[in-house]
Amino acid sequence: MKRSPQDQKLIHNLEPSKFSKEGFFGTDTRSLEEIIAGDLRVLIDSGVTKQSLVKELKEVYQRAKQAFGAEVEVKEKVKAVFHESMGRIPSPFCRDGLFEKGEVVVIDQTSNLSLVITSLGINLIEKHDFFQGKGCRFRIDPFAAIKIFKLAPEI
Repeated sequence: MKRSPQDQKLIHNLEPSKFSKEGFFGTDTRSLEEIIAGDLRVLIDSGVTKQSLVKELKEVYQRAKQAFGAEVEVKEKVKAVFHESMGRIPSPFCRDGLFEKGEVVVIDQTSNLSLVITSLGINLIEKHDFFQGKGCRFRIDPFAAIKIFKLAPEI
């Protein structure tokens, strides 16, 4: 597939760099478009909107951040803790700005599923439908997020 210069720059920005040591694709060999389409398909199949998932991610992120490193229960048997990190990271998508490096680790004690939520990760989903690639530490797997936050009863 022939890519425009802007798309080539984006793909370059998503690869490992001094800003994102491991990059945003992880071990995923799919194209950016395939990753986005696959993750959006999970949302469609589950009946969960991107907006409702983003709202939940933002709420959990803020609750954990406001706890100043203390563990909080965000749902029954679902714990979250904020880990502060100094500095900011630029979005790989041009003109999105800089995002704080802190992260919230969420663990579902029932299913043992976990997520790492960052302000950049939330932005990538909200503005670009990009959950990051499989194998990326900061991927917010939509299936796992839906299950952890109990957004769809049948999952």
